[in-house]
Parts: sequence; structure tokens; C-alpha cells
Amino acid sequence: MKTIPVILAGGQGKRFWPLSRKNIPKQNLPLISDKPMIVDTINRLDSFPDKYIVANEELCTKFEKLLSNHVNYIIEPSARNTAAAIGLACIKLKKEFDDSILFFDTADHYYKDVNHYLGDIKDACKYANETNKIVLVGIKPTYPHTGYGYIKSGKNLEHYFFNVDEFKEKPDEDTAKRYIAKKIYYWNSGIFISKCSVMLEEIEKYMPDLYSSLEKIYESDFKQDILETEFSKLDKISIDYGVLERSDNIALLKSSMDWDDIGDYNALARIMDPDEDWNYAKNKINSVESLENIVISDKLVGLVGVENLVVVETHDAILICKRSDTQKIKDLVNKLDPKYQ
Repeated sequence: MKTIPVILAGGQGKRFWPLSRKNIPKQNLPLISDKPMIVDTINRLDSFPDKYIVANEELCTKFEKLLSNHVNYIIEPSARNTAAAIGLACIKLKKEFDDSILFFDTADHYYKDVNHYLGDIKDACKYANETNKIVLVGIKPTYPHTGYGYIKSGKNLEHYFFNVDEFKEKPDEDTAKRYIAKKIYYWNSGIFISKCSVMLEEIEKYMPDLYSSLEKIYESDFKQDILETEFSKLDKISIDYGVLERSDNIALLKSSMDWDDIGDYNALARIMDPDEDWNYAKNKINSVESLENIVISDKLVGLVGVENLVVVETHDAILICKRSDTQKIKDLVNKLDPKYQ
């Protein structure tokens, strides 16, 4: 059965302000290489002849300028979170290919070893095809991360595939340490694989209102006015809350690949090489008695007697914040004059 990557690429990435803006989304920034993240994402999938990006029309137009013609786009008429985006992708690809294996990933993930990533995806696709299960990719945790959800694994099904016993919200540090010590909890990577038909069956079962709207869109042959009307009715619900955490047709693939979710500036420190004082910098800094800072600027930056700061400079804005407060950058952006957002 045909395997099709579907990349969820909506959103602005406000926690990367002032680098990310409404007109320059995070996905278009060269945060982890010299290429925009959306380009790195699509390049990883070069072996797949058909691949799709799901985003709004404005973002898709931006992506088209960066990517080759070998990428297809599924345009969301409005932002309704991942359940609606995935449902729309499923009916679009059902129309195009009948049934197929879909694997969903995002445009802001980092994989140190692409071959390991592709190998795990291949195994998960094979298992999803054979068992008609939705396969989640769980990452073996290497430290007590408090910004990820966790998945508790259950009994072994086959090889590296396990039942899912429980989903856990983002924990505090002590709880995360307990999860790691028990060795049965895995980071929820947000990567999952399913037959198109199976995902639609689960949406019908657990999100009947969404399924009803998808049926109307499909039966109208994706008429724009029907698409916009039905999407406007939908609640903003993630696929995790809407389907995955409720379904009894889930398997967990335990993976040991080196993965990261590039969700805020702290993620860069997990990827970049530090200097002798454990400062992380893109371009040049000089420092005195300054430790574990993250600095991004085209100018020379001098640091004296500061620790655990994020310092980011662009042509029209400067951000200075504690590394422990990077999640609050989004709150700052929401308070800014729109011309700086």
C-alpha cells in the first residue's frame, strides 16, 4: 500500500520572536541548519514520490517559494487545530489515492540521524498496514523534559510495538524524573502513522461532528464555500484530545532515535555546540564570567556577569529573557503593536 508523508506546518512559532513574525513563520527560519526548517523537513522525505503539506493559503504560498514542485499542498480555510487539519488531509488523500498509509509529522522536528528516523517510520508503516492500528512514535527520554507529554507503555505486542496504557500531560521536573526511572514512559513525539481509512473510522467514532463536516466537504467535491462553512463550525481540538487519547486502537513504537521538538530557544542549546563557558551563539560573542546563555545576533555581543539568558537581535527588535521563561515569549508577542508581531 502506498505511503504518503503529511507534514502539519501551520502556526507562526511565537516563542521564536523576534526571529519569527506573522510574515516570517518559524518554519521558514534556518534555526537548525543553513536551510529553512520546512526545506530540511521535505528534504528528509526525498525518497517518497508524493508528500503533502497542510497549512493555510498564506503559508503554503510562502512554502512554494522555498520548495520544489514535488510537494503538494492541502490548504486549510481557517485554523481549527490538528484534528480538523488531519481530517481534511485524510479525505483529500482518500479522494486522490483511495486508501493509503499516512504518516503525520510536523515541520519543526529535528532528527540527528535521518536514516534511523526513516527506518522507524518504515517499520511503523508496515505494522499499521498489517494490524489496522494507529501507531504512535514514542521517544526514549534522555532527561526529565517538562515541556513534552509522555506515553506510558503497556504490554508488548510485537518487537518494538506496545500497547498504550496512559497519556500523561507535561509533568513537573520531579514527576518527569520518576517517569524516566520507571523506564516505561516515552516522550510523545507527535509523529503517528495510520491507514487513511482507519483514521477516518476513529474520527467518526470519537469526533462525530468533525466527521459529519468532513463528509459534507467530501460529497461536495471540496467546493470552497462548503469547505469554508463547515470549517467555521468546528471547535479547535487537537487530534490527541479528540482521538488518540480516547481510542483503543493504538500501538506505541518505542524509538531510541535522537529527536527534538524545536519549540523554543532552549531547543537550540540542545543542538548547537557550546563555547568553553557553555554559551550557545549564532555568530560571535565575547563573554566574561557569563554562563549558559543563548545569543543570536548579526552583531558582536558582549556578555558580562550574566547567566541563563536568551538574547536575540534583529533589524528592528531585541529580546532579552531568562531561559526559564521562554514559554512566556508568546505572551509578550500578544501584547506587542501588530507591526512588530
